[in-house]
Amino acid sequence: MSQYIPVPVNFVAHFLVADGYGSLAEYAAVAMAKEGARVNVIPIKVFPEGLSDSMRDLLMESTPYAEGPVLFSAALEPELELYADTEHFIHTMWESSRLPADWPGKLNRSRAVVVPTRFVADVCRASGVSVPIEVIPEGVDPEVYSWVERPEREGMTTLVVGTVLPRKHVAQAIEAWHIAFDGDPAARLIIKSRFNTAHAHGLTVTDPRITVVDNEEMVRGIRHWYRQADVLLALGSEGFGLPLVEGMATGLPVIALSSEGQGDVCEDAGGLVLAVPPASWEVAEEAGYGRCGVRGVPDVQAVAKRLSWVARHRDEATRMGVAASKWVHRNRNLWAKGPLLLDFMETHMRSPRKLRAR
Repeated sequence: MSQYIPVPVNFVAHFLVADGYGSLAEYAAVAMAKEGARVNVIPIKVFPEGLSDSMRDLLMESTPYAEGPVLFSAALEPELELYADTEHFIHTMWESSRLPADWPGKLNRSRAVVVPTRFVADVCRASGVSVPIEVIPEGVDPEVYSWVERPEREGMTTLVVGTVLPRKHVAQAIEAWHIAFDGDPAARLIIKSRFNTAHAHGLTVTDPRITVVDNEEMVRGIRHWYRQADVLLALGSEGFGLPLVEGMATGLPVIALSSEGQGDVCEDAGGLVLAVPPASWEVAEEAGYGRCGVRGVPDVQAVAKRLSWVARHRDEATRMGVAASKWVHRNRNLWAKGPLLLDFMETHMRSPRKLRAR
């Protein structure tokens, strides 16, 4: 009996280990290939530094689009128009209560849409998306983000991970930290940003206890930064919230804004996250996208109280982190996403068929 040869899956994405979309796209491509799919990688942009050997092999073997379904994994950038007349699927996310005005029409041209959270699915439907929508969560590589045993140390180090953009609420994180640790000379705050956004958005700090890191690191994961911390502040309005699950995976207690995409993890993980509801809502006006509804703003006083609780209950917070790490490794394992993406496309193609050889 001859072996079944499936049509290629044309995977269009950014590939960059220092970026959320870019790092997750590599795992999806490699996982689909390991599942038996013929993955034809079509990069929007690719930065080879830090890519795995498996990803480099896929890039070497890939060709321009010729046949087969397209999976476009990115924000709805101009490159999507190159595949408007193909049988294509879209994997994307958004961070506020309404999609950009031109997104629903573009999404409705696709066969189906995959998003990482129930929040994004609800926003798509409320914004007028009528094609099928599938929720497949993002996650972490458990080998890269394994549990970390942290030594006892004087004072408490708080970590913030994310670009310094308004929706990341870095200013609120700094304000809450100052309230919680006013007069504590041993307390530390690390703000791990990238792409020079802290400088671009005018973030200046005068407190010598605060360290701002503003460069991208072309390495697989930033577990080394999570290792230095005792608690993580994940206060951004996110489509998913990758630092939230990364920090949990390494065993950090995490204080998280429980709105937008992070609300899914806060709900699903229950008491393993120190959730903080939004205190107010701000208009989401994104450059290049226009006004897109509203997004939550964290309660600074509530965040400060959570930080003080962690500082006073270190053993209990450590036990919470251990349980959170186990939960992430069971429920947000990134290697599970590739097979689920293939299931999704096989189900929603015009003529349902297998996209893998085995």
